[in-house]
Amino acid sequence: MRTLALLALAGAWLLGGCGSPTSNQSQQGMQPVIQLAEATETAHLQFTFAMLQQLDKGENLCFSPLSLEVALGMTLNGAAGETFDAIAQTLGYKELRLSEFNSQMRQLTSLLKPTDADVHIHLANSLWVHRGFELKPDFLRTLLTVYDSRVETVDFSNPKATADTINQWVREQTNQLINQLFEPSDFRLETRLALVNTLYFEGRWQHPFDKSATVEAPFYLENGTEKQVPMMHLGKQRLPYLRGEGFEAVALPYGKGDYQFYLFVPLEEHSVGELRKQFTPENWRKWRRAFKLTEGTVAMPRFKLEALHNLQPPLEALGMGIAFTPSKADFSNLANVAPGELFLDKAIQKAVVEVDEEGTKAAAATGLTFTLTAAEPNTFQVVANRPFLFAITHQPTGVVLFVGIVREP
Repeated sequence: MRTLALLALAGAWLLGGCGSPTSNQSQQGMQPVIQLAEATETAHLQFTFAMLQQLDKGENLCFSPLSLEVALGMTLNGAAGETFDAIAQTLGYKELRLSEFNSQMRQLTSLLKPTDADVHIHLANSLWVHRGFELKPDFLRTLLTVYDSRVETVDFSNPKATADTINQWVREQTNQLINQLFEPSDFRLETRLALVNTLYFEGRWQHPFDKSATVEAPFYLENGTEKQVPMMHLGKQRLPYLRGEGFEAVALPYGKGDYQFYLFVPLEEHSVGELRKQFTPENWRKWRRAFKLTEGTVAMPRFKLEALHNLQPPLEALGMGIAFTPSKADFSNLANVAPGELFLDKAIQKAVVEVDEEGTKAAAATGLTFTLTAAEPNTFQVVANRPFLFAITHQPTGVVLFVGIVREP
């Protein structure tokens, strides 16, 4: 089956520094999070749309907020003091107990597991530790028991062999969709730890597009020109539909409908940039409640996206700058290191997206490396023949697995 593949976000993070060990420091003044349904969804949506605003540079875009959240969640367990607070707040939490955060992350990933033969999800975590570098027992125990992490010893002083080893694991977990997460140059002599999350998603449309109806048609670019693209067509179906302020949207379900592909198309005289600015947690909740089953047709290009993101600037803009600062970052809950010895040195994401008539394949790999020092219509016709925004979501929880913008298929 040739399916819509979101290969999202191969992210890599490097922590760097040097110095002598010091005692562990605890988080101060953190309070319990409220229930999963409210607190976790709110935090997830805030983080998702904040990253969307930061990453949009006027080009094709795709990334997996969920994969990034899980990787940051693992990292949070090694942070202390102001670094802990900065990561927690970037994730959308202002007050929480770490144990309750971990419990909610575990519960969330459990809720995402499909009971649908047409949808497959595989979430995996791994921990790659430099030989001789000792992790704190609590940190290691949490990654093993809460995040089900695989733990392996590697030699970061041999960067090619280490990159090959981790990349092979990533390929296996993403069904060969992500072939390379790390370059050997991503590691330094001082690299001590790599945390990697992978997310694989595969779903078949509940209502497949008719392959015989796919034809070349114009797609109108933002610069005023047009491009011929293979446009897929779905005949009349009753689907969740919404006409909003300056856009119309339709939800295309996978399998039994727990997972859906939301297609947002700006109306004429409006742009996808204007639409992106409307994506806030408040609007997202309002829009999802406002979709109504309506009979209509859909036309959407078959497309493939590839993207590589440097995540350091957007994460710094969202308040995580201290984690990237050698003299200030505090990861003393990860190992016996003093504040400033371990810091985030690099953050990257790699993504590929393919969409076709049968469904969706999606894979995300996020790596963290630590180194020392309107009115309702009766019918609709959605034609995505101009730049549009999409999101793949889990309906019961509201979690956004993948989100992106197609400006040029």
